[in-house]
Amino acid sequence: MAGDWIKVKTDLATDPAVIRLADELDVEEDVVVGKLCRLWSWANTHTENGHAPGVTSEWLDRYLDCHGFSRILAAVGWLEINDDGLEIPRFERHNGKSAKTRATARERKRRERSQNGHAETVTKRAHTTDREEKRREKPPPLKAPLWMEAESALREEGVFAAGGALNAAQQIGASPADVLAIIEHARSRPGAWGPGAIRNRVINTRPGLDPSEGWPPHSEEFERERQAFSEGEERRASRAQADREKARNTETRRDDDQREATFGPILDGMDKTAQDKLARLCLGTGPVMTSYRQSGPTGMARKLLLAEIRRRSNRKGLEKREAGDD
Repeated sequence: MAGDWIKVKTDLATDPAVIRLADELDVEEDVVVGKLCRLWSWANTHTENGHAPGVTSEWLDRYLDCHGFSRILAAVGWLEINDDGLEIPRFERHNGKSAKTRATARERKRRERSQNGHAETVTKRAHTTDREEKRREKPPPLKAPLWMEAESALREEGVFAAGGALNAAQQIGASPADVLAIIEHARSRPGAWGPGAIRNRVINTRPGLDPSEGWPPHSEEFERERQAFSEGEERRASRAQADREKARNTETRRDDDQREATFGPILDGMDKTAQDKLARLCLGTGPVMTSYRQSGPTGMARKLLLAEIRRRSNRKGLEKREAGDD
C-alpha cells in the first residue's frame, strides 16, 4: 500500500520488546528502532495489510542488514513467519488505511478546536500540567557521584549504553546502591552472565528486589567451569579422605607390630591352660572365642589377647610406681 508516513510510538525505544531485541542482537535500542521503522515503512509501501507472501525471514535479515532480527522479532510477537511468507500482526490497527484515516481526522479536529477558541483551554491545561510536573519530585541527576560510580562500574563490565540503562533503572525508582549491589553480585560469579544480561538486570530492577534475583540462567561456559570446579573439589576431598584412611591404617599396623613385638613372646610362652583362662576373660562367647577354640591365638583373637596382656602390664607398672612413691 502506497503512503508517505507511518505511526511510531514516542516511547518505542523503552518498550520491553525493543530492549530484548537490543540485548539479544547486542546493539543499542536506537539501532533497533531504526530497523523497525525501515521494516514498517517497507510494509506500508509494499503490502496492503502487513502480509508479505513469498518473503522469507532470510531476505528480511538481509534487507535490514541484521542477522537473526526476524527470529527475535517473531519471538517477541511482532512478526509471524509462515510457510507462505511473513506477516506483521495488527498492522492495519496502526498503519492500515483506516488507522491513518482516523489519525488524520483526529489531527484535523484538534486544529479546528484550536482555531475555534479551544486554544485557551488547551493552554490552561498545559500550564496546569507544567505546574503538576514541577511539583513532582525530580530524580537526582545521573551526574551525582554515586550514579557516576555506578555508570563507571557498568562500563568496566562491558555494558554498552550504560547511561541509558541507569536512566531506566532510575525511572523505576532504583537507587545507585541498588545498581552497585547488582554489579557486585555479578562480579561474585565471574563468567555467569555477559554484559547484556547485566544491563537487562539493571534496567528491570526495582526497590526491594534482592540483587541475586531476576537473573537469567548462568552461561553454559560458567556452568561448565562450575561443574569442573565442583568435580575437582570432590576429587580433592576423596584423595584427602583416602590419605587419612591410609594414615590410620599405617598407624594401626605400627601399633599392632609394636604390640606383637613386645607382648607376643609373653603370649606364646604361656601354656594352653593359661591362654584359655586369658581367652575366657577377654574374648567372651562370640565368634572370636569360637575362632580361638578352633585355631588358637591367631587373627583377631590374638590381637585382643595381646591387648589384654598390655593392659595388665601397664596396670602392674602403675602399681609399682605408686608403691615406690609410698
